Amino acid sequence: MTDGAPWPWKAIPQTMLQFTTLVERALDQPKKIQDISDKIAQRIASLLDISQNNGGHNTELDNYVESFLADVQRIIVRLRIVERVRPLKAFPLTDYIDNIIATEAEKMQDSYQELQARFIVHTAYTAQTIACAVAAIQGTAIQTLAVVVDTRTEVKAVGVMVTEIHAAVAGPSTKPLSQIPAQAKIPAKPIFFNGRDDRLNEIVALICMLVATRIAIMGPGGIGKTSLALAVLYDSRVIEVVGDHRFFISVEGMIDIDAASTHLANHLGLDASSDPLSSAIGYLQSLPRALLVVDNLETLWFSNNASACVDTEQFLSRLAEVSSLTLLITSRGAVPPDGVQWSNTQSAELAQLSLDAARDTFVQIATLPVEFTEQAVLDTLLIELDCVPLAVTLLAKLAVLKNSPSDLLRRWKKSRTGLLCTRGEHRLRSVDVSITVSLDLLKGMSRGLEAMQLLAVCAHLPDGLMRPVFEQLDENFGNIDAAKDMLVEFALVTVGAEGELKMLSPIRYFVVENHRMTDTHFDSLQQIYFDIAASAPQEPADDFTRRSTQFAPESGNLTSLLMHLINSEGPSKKLFDAVEAVSEYAYYTMPSPTLREALLLRLTTQTAWRAECLKNLGRTRLRRDEYSHATENLQAARILYAELGNRYQEAECRSILGVCMRLQVLYDAAEAELHAARDIFIELGYEYNAAQCTQQLGDICLLRGEYDQAIDHLTSARDTFKRHGVRLYAAQCTRSLGQIQIDQGNLSAAGSDIQSALSEFEALGSQLGATQCTQLLGDVRRRQGNYGSAESLLTAALEALTKLGSRLNVAHCHWSFGLLYRDQGRTREALASFESARDIYEALGRQANVAVCNSLIQNLRNLP
Repeated sequence: MTDGAPWPWKAIPQTMLQFTTLVERALDQPKKIQDISDKIAQRIASLLDISQNNGGHNTELDNYVESFLADVQRIIVRLRIVERVRPLKAFPLTDYIDNIIATEAEKMQDSYQELQARFIVHTAYTAQTIACAVAAIQGTAIQTLAVVVDTRTEVKAVGVMVTEIHAAVAGPSTKPLSQIPAQAKIPAKPIFFNGRDDRLNEIVALICMLVATRIAIMGPGGIGKTSLALAVLYDSRVIEVVGDHRFFISVEGMIDIDAASTHLANHLGLDASSDPLSSAIGYLQSLPRALLVVDNLETLWFSNNASACVDTEQFLSRLAEVSSLTLLITSRGAVPPDGVQWSNTQSAELAQLSLDAARDTFVQIATLPVEFTEQAVLDTLLIELDCVPLAVTLLAKLAVLKNSPSDLLRRWKKSRTGLLCTRGEHRLRSVDVSITVSLDLLKGMSRGLEAMQLLAVCAHLPDGLMRPVFEQLDENFGNIDAAKDMLVEFALVTVGAEGELKMLSPIRYFVVENHRMTDTHFDSLQQIYFDIAASAPQEPADDFTRRSTQFAPESGNLTSLLMHLINSEGPSKKLFDAVEAVSEYAYYTMPSPTLREALLLRLTTQTAWRAECLKNLGRTRLRRDEYSHATENLQAARILYAELGNRYQEAECRSILGVCMRLQVLYDAAEAELHAARDIFIELGYEYNAAQCTQQLGDICLLRGEYDQAIDHLTSARDTFKRHGVRLYAAQCTRSLGQIQIDQGNLSAAGSDIQSALSEFEALGSQLGATQCTQLLGDVRRRQGNYGSAESLLTAALEALTKLGSRLNVAHCHWSFGLLYRDQGRTREALASFESARDIYEALGRQANVAVCNSLIQNLRNLP
């Protein structure tokens, strides 16, 4: 029927084949589906008749056929969604299918009537006239998608259905979506947003028409990438599809992917984890639809460190694997990062505003009358600035201060000439020039130089100058409040919800590069943040959560400032102590080796500092399950301490090495290190440290099934910890003693011990300890035959451990699930759980656990 036909007529057979195949395979509504199928066939036959009776194809008719087939393809997409969700769980799809049929039949009827009317118009008007009419109504393909999304409700219906299916499949143990913790606030919607409607509609259409898409917004600094991303987040069409699951993180100032992953996990409201990215991904996978914006990606992607670039691409790739997540990034540059199949590669780069849009933005911000005398001068200035949004915005703010377009044009030309001489370039980015104009005007005002110094302080703090630090800086400024007000007035800083002063990243980068703080201000800021570092909580205790809440808002600023000092200053005792304090806090929240690794490179002659840094870096890597790196760091530290004659620290390294070997199931080597370390501690009179070694030896005996020795070791260690008031380690011993009771079948005593340890961990704010106890209680309930309670406890434990990113404990939890399902005869689920546990054990190098898993899997597969 369509042999030799041009596009889109040649697409008719394939489209109809897709439709009929899907109908026959997926649905059980033959009568209703046949009705709509017949209507589609009738429309196509009518189109062919019209074409043949009027001398063949014409452009207008071809365009409308293409639109008609797009409608059919949209029906196919919706029916495929139905097909995919049906196997998950029995679900009443009848109403939903009825809605598809009724909605699409009505729309096709309207479409057909409009086509007939359009053809009548074609007989009365010229081809040029009808082409204009078609273009006005239909527009480009992407605009058509945007109109469809804007005026029709089918995507919302699909979203509701998927949400309902998600809740039905999850079962009663899953929290309702309405109970998900409130997310961190998204930055405010842009007030002035001109000239970006086409790009906004394109992105919104992609988000609404696809279940998950990957979108990049690229371009130079100050081009409006963040504003466009925020406009997307606040668009009503996006909210209809995604709901409240819209997230925004900025990675500006982040020093590595670990920091970005931690920031993402914190933004999602997740608990501390040694693998925050896996925790975040696990949470996002639990949502039916979500939209995540990652802003200022260039901070990491354009790093001088080659590995940071690779890590960034892997970070994006892992996020892109979440099938229900729409990922949107903003970054400087023209080409998006590799590793992700971007949906808008050909249109990712954001251009400058049109002259009309730039003029509208300037007039709105400067509150100029619609007709003003210097419009031609303003146009000249805007063209000189390449109509870059940030440049336009900053200069418009200056116009509010009674600077005319003529004044601004003159100052711009003067600043541009000066910059060209100092940079040696024939042209600079308009953003840099506009910032220089603002700063020059600022300097020329009363107290302008003091405001410049405050701006230089703010520029070193990516998370903003917090109010307490602002107040401490007061004594170093003549009138710090007046300086702040001036910066706000000039739009060089904004005031956040908590009173913090924040800068746009292009301005911040420019100021850091071109305007140094005075020595007085720098020394003062440095001392303030050294004091903040000293306040970081170091170990779980009664007040750990409270102190952590106070410290956390400054952790990003502190990390950024310490990295600056590490790279620009020689190592000092204050700097070393600050790095150790911040890193130790991170050890108990989101372990990161970054600061210590950077400092280690500068410690070339300070042997004692280098040894301590290596030892604690080894502890951090051990917490992250990086056993080989941990061993390397700890061995190097032990050698240095031996050279220094510091036997206490040498024993510390050996005891931590013992733990590392225990976790790798190298029990003989672990015992040798722990015995050697304990002997030194006893000789030196350090009872508490010796007890830590005894605790670890008890855990090894427990794992070997040597229960009498394990009980002796653990009871002795616990008594010592109680005498020293170390509640965390005492609770760990109680938990291990409860595990022994489980293995020996003393389930009542086991439950009592584990519940006691659980209460203590909760009081101390130790999420990991409390979750491990929850898992053990699940094992107790399983052995008691209380399978429902066991499954509830293990489900809660697995969810928490996944958020914490504790891979070894996640594997243990899957193992417990495997035993639970096996005992109930749920063979398929038992196999899946043992396989999940085995895969994690294998990744961690725990071959003994892998072998046991494989044995159980084989036994289950041999069952009749």
